[in-house]
Amino acid sequence: MVRLGMVTVLLALAVMAGGCGGDGDGGGGGEPVYIVGTWSGTMTHRIIDYNLGTDPQTFTYTIIFYILSQDGNTVRGKMMLRDPSHVGWLSGTMSGSHFTGVRTGAHNVTIEFDVSGNTLTGTFRFKGDGLDETGTYTCTKH
Repeated sequence: MVRLGMVTVLLALAVMAGGCGGDGDGGGGGEPVYIVGTWSGTMTHRIIDYNLGTDPQTFTYTIIFYILSQDGNTVRGKMMLRDPSHVGWLSGTMSGSHFTGVRTGAHNVTIEFDVSGNTLTGTFRFKGDGLDETGTYTCTKH
C-alpha cells in the first residue's frame, strides 16, 4: 500500500511538472515576448567581397525595425537601413525572448536577436554571390 501511495505521489508530481510552461522572461522557449512596435539603433556591418579581392570593410548604420505584426510566436515586419539596398521584409519566430528568422530583400539574410525589456540585441549573416556579410546591432523600442 505504501508503494502504491508513493507511485501516486511521484506520478502527480510528474504531471504537474510537465504542465508548467515558460514564463517568457528570457532565452529560448516559453511564451513569446511581445515585440510589436518600432525599434531603432545602430548596426555594425562587416563586408568581405571576394569578387573584388578587397580588404574587409566595416560600416556603421542607423537601423530601424518596424515590427508590423506578431501572432503568437510568428513575427513579420520591415527592416530598413539608411543604405537603400538593405530594405527588406522580416519574418521569423519568437521563442521566449529569442527571435530567429530572415530578412528578404536584395538577398536573404539570416537574423537573430534577443529582447530584454526595451532593448533588442542581435546578429545577422549573409554568405553568397562572392560576399560574406556579418554584423551586430542594438536597438531600443520607441
